[in-house]
Amino acid sequence: MAGLAKLRKDKTKNKMLVTAGIMHSARAFTGPEVLHIDLTNWCNYNCIACWCRSPLLRDKAMPDWEKKLIIPLEKIKGIFDDIDELGGLRQVKLVGGGEPFMHPDILKIVEHIRSKDRNIEIDINTNFSLVTEDIANRLLELGVGSFTVSLWAGSGEAYAAVHPNQSAATFEKIARVLKFISARKKELHLAYPRIVIHDVVFNKNYRDVRNMLEFALDIGADDIQFVPVDPVKDRTESLLLNDTEKAELLNVLREIAQHYNPEGFRYTSPDGRSITLSDFLSFIRRIEKVNVKSGAYDEEVVDEIPCYVGWLFARVMATGNVVPCCKGHRMTMGNIYKNRFKEVWLGATYNRFRKNCLKLSKADAYFSAIGNDAAAKTGCYNCDNLWQNFPMHNKITALKQKNRFMFSLGSFLLRGVFLK
Repeated sequence: MAGLAKLRKDKTKNKMLVTAGIMHSARAFTGPEVLHIDLTNWCNYNCIACWCRSPLLRDKAMPDWEKKLIIPLEKIKGIFDDIDELGGLRQVKLVGGGEPFMHPDILKIVEHIRSKDRNIEIDINTNFSLVTEDIANRLLELGVGSFTVSLWAGSGEAYAAVHPNQSAATFEKIARVLKFISARKKELHLAYPRIVIHDVVFNKNYRDVRNMLEFALDIGADDIQFVPVDPVKDRTESLLLNDTEKAELLNVLREIAQHYNPEGFRYTSPDGRSITLSDFLSFIRRIEKVNVKSGAYDEEVVDEIPCYVGWLFARVMATGNVVPCCKGHRMTMGNIYKNRFKEVWLGATYNRFRKNCLKLSKADAYFSAIGNDAAAKTGCYNCDNLWQNFPMHNKITALKQKNRFMFSLGSFLLRGVFLK
């Protein structure tokens, strides 16, 4: 056990422990590489496609008691004490069923993470409406790695249409603070924090895609991400693109693709400005494949490979529930109010999940708790963890092909002997 603890502290050798866990097939020997923490469910928005507060949800909206939840600072510190012991963490994303900047201690949380490890990348996923220039300056001082800014619009008019309780004035205020951060980065010669614009695309805003791209260029963003809407069955499916809208959007995306370099993931505008356009070809594929009735868009690729997310990722929700993937909010592995995070991560429920992810089809009833509705094929089949699964699958495949005998022997020994 002392040797394992030593390996966990070595960031280079720690990567071996992730692979060792997958070889074992049902154990983790180090902590997650990526940790999402839902700091709070409090939110100042009611975004039209939100899983929690959309006015379209009616009786399926998050209940009032749950909307008020917040993870206390001391409990969050306990999570990072466990992570420090487990090792392996490379990125923490402060996110939520609500708005992270509504947590009263968000700056203290960032300070605590920094005190644990200066090298952990901190990303804050936010609507950005509460960020002032003073807050932005403090976060620059703390070395935050990125802001993922959820906008869903490239113009004030579109912004107000998809955020019913907001106005074009909010959009303009956000733009001003983002430009301020871009200017401060240049002034201080900083590469971070990266500004990542996150745009969910559906039938209320798909005609604004060109404006979304132009906005990202104008405010000096580093990256822009497009994703299709993930609907809640019988509630927000009305936001799905119909066949005509889908064709119209695909024409626009193919025009954009003419200025896109897939090798560097870079879009260069006709006037020479450039920005990272993450997973753009994947977004086009998703729009091409999206089921206009159910909203499923990853059916083909998800079934091509096993799922490795049980070794790579964890999410702590505002309820205290620990869940295994981005879409796993109904699939609880444990709760930090009942057990420490490390006990949940290393526990039997999580180990069963890991084993099933390697062995079972994603259509198996075991995975019916992934996503918004057991009756809808949009859980595993609208996967937000493919960006981790594909690289790990390529790594495991390469190891097997390089020395199939040694891989098989190592898997056998790990299952039968090491850390039984």
